[in-house]
Amino acid sequence: MKTYKKFVFFLFIFLLCALLFHSVVYTLYTEKVNPTGEKLVGDLARSSYYLGIIYPRKNENTLPKQHIKFNLYKRQKVDFLTIGDSFSNGGGYGRNRYYQDYFASTFEMDILNILQIPKTKNYIESIALLANTGYLKEMGVKYVLIETIQRLALERLAVSTINFDINTTDDLYEKIILTKDIYNPPEELKNKIGMVNNLNINAVLYNAQFSFKGYGKQGSYYIEKLNRELFSSPKSSEIIFYHDDIRKISAENEKNIKLINDNLNTLASILKTQGITLYFMPVVDKYNLYRENIVSNKYKASIFFEYFRTLPKQYKFVDTKAILLKELDKGSKDIFYSDDTHWSYKASEAIANSFIELKK
Repeated sequence: MKTYKKFVFFLFIFLLCALLFHSVVYTLYTEKVNPTGEKLVGDLARSSYYLGIIYPRKNENTLPKQHIKFNLYKRQKVDFLTIGDSFSNGGGYGRNRYYQDYFASTFEMDILNILQIPKTKNYIESIALLANTGYLKEMGVKYVLIETIQRLALERLAVSTINFDINTTDDLYEKIILTKDIYNPPEELKNKIGMVNNLNINAVLYNAQFSFKGYGKQGSYYIEKLNRELFSSPKSSEIIFYHDDIRKISAENEKNIKLINDNLNTLASILKTQGITLYFMPVVDKYNLYRENIVSNKYKASIFFEYFRTLPKQYKFVDTKAILLKELDKGSKDIFYSDDTHWSYKASEAIANSFIELKK
């Protein structure tokens, strides 16, 4: 009987300590990087549990004109078509999270954003399909913009097997509006995290690792010291970015970059016969943009934008690195969100303002 009472007593103490642990860690860390309601934080905050880089925000639209989302398209005429990854689909969240809305408002254009069409290899082949079927002409499109984050540009677009003659008898309108939105899951599918969960353990382990290890690689991300304050988060002179920002640089070579350029030139020639101008907007990686401001930078430099600038183009190249470096030189903070791999509305506005030819 005494053994049974002792077991119950220690079990009670264990459960009480476990509950206290989860309660404290959840309140101090986990709840703050996984907030509920309208408050949002970035993907890197959720990955790292590092409170110093958190930049809480909420979705809000303050611009007079918004773009058309693919699932709300009703066959109306549009001036501008965009296609791309999470940057084209509001992945950074917060104020005016779609760069297309700045284009729509600044140039008074009707802009449609679509996702990659099913059964096409990449964004280039999706646009070739729309052109070959006469669908772009039917839509009244004058401009097409292909966007991709820099670190994934090579594996997405440096492809030698693109079918530029791709065609179909399928209803492309149905394909566009019924494509699954992988970037904006419905509210009911978002994780609701209770107080007792394994993320609390991660929060302790990850913060302990940074405390002992210091700046540098922390797993799937890096935390580094900056030479000036470039963010509005508590740790305004620290930067966090994904490991892939550096790892993917090893695939950057002149051959692969030239292949992307050749593919874009081929697509631009197809679009030109229909009176359509092609834009290519690779989004500079967070590490690449802030690289010169990292205090102890022992990591390899990217050649992506530098080599792209030298290549002959039949399309318009949107040099996001050059555009956003100018903003940094002006002293602008929060060009990228401190807690996210995505840029902020400030970058979207600067990019839109760089399209001088659309103002003519």
